[in-house]
Amino acid sequence: MAEGINGSLSDNRCEVIVCTGEIVFTGVFQFNFEQRLIDALNEGVRVSPQVKLKDFVKLQDACMTGIDHSRKEYPVIYIARHNIIFVAQVISQKRERPLTTYPFRPKTSTDVTIFAAQIYAAQSNVKPYQLRGEIYVDSWGQIADTLEGSPQFVPLTNVTIEQAPPHVGNRFDFMAINKQRIISICENLERP
Repeated sequence: MAEGINGSLSDNRCEVIVCTGEIVFTGVFQFNFEQRLIDALNEGVRVSPQVKLKDFVKLQDACMTGIDHSRKEYPVIYIARHNIIFVAQVISQKRERPLTTYPFRPKTSTDVTIFAAQIYAAQSNVKPYQLRGEIYVDSWGQIADTLEGSPQFVPLTNVTIEQAPPHVGNRFDFMAINKQRIISICENLERP
């Protein structure tokens, strides 16, 4: 656990991959103790008593990889939230808390395939990312209810990516996808 805003042990840290299509970032994302990763992405993160980051995601010990496979390291970098396609948590010893909403509502896992925008400025013939995983919907709801809700990022678990970005792998336990970058989503009738 890292030192918090006021020097106390009060923050969560996890290693993440942030994909914008043209650029992939890896680094450490630090967020408030009472938040899960998905909460931090949707609600923002308090970085000081006076400042809450809502429009940017701050990564520490970051590496930036471009479409030309060039790499550059930064001690701290801020990524505009609206440019993010997805944020994937790198597998760690400490697992995410179960996906819940507050107040708690039962959720049902639904296997889906999502096509997400992957448009490079230098290339116009790039295929979209194809993400297959499980989305969680309220037991009484449908996928549309989850998509039309207010949070910008939707959680997926057990995710496989076709045409994964360079240097990141293609399987993740947890991923948050930006709804604004979703082209389409469909329920898979057969499990892999």
